[in-house]
Amino acid sequence: MAYQDYTVKLNFNDGTYDYDLPLVQSISDPKEGIKATVIEGTRADGSIVIPGGKKSQNIAVEGIVFDADGYEDVTTTLNTLKASVTTDQATLTLKHWNGAAYITDWAYTVRRIEPITITDNSEMRTGKVNYSISFLVLAY
Repeated sequence: MAYQDYTVKLNFNDGTYDYDLPLVQSISDPKEGIKATVIEGTRADGSIVIPGGKKSQNIAVEGIVFDADGYEDVTTTLNTLKASVTTDQATLTLKHWNGAAYITDWAYTVRRIEPITITDNSEMRTGKVNYSISFLVLAY
């Protein structure tokens, strides 16, 4: 199997930011679902399902901010991440490298819905900080 380099690129619609998220480790692809009310019978097998529209879709991204030079560079990179990934409406695009060019796998219009989380096991002094970001999908 050939190695493929995956990178996440976050493009904001207002043209202010064009930012590649650093060292992405995992992405939860959005899954379509419905808001349904299920009423299960008590005397027989079976259920009644009342459809209730579409369920909101979220994308969770986890990655690492890393710099071998240590704390100062990690702090600068982390501050750039926090300043660039705002709560403004944006396009989140997953691309992969095919050996000659980047190919788009998917693109969604999103909005960051929670603060960027820096995990407790981060190691600022060794130049490694884990982060996670949650996005709400607005259009796909």
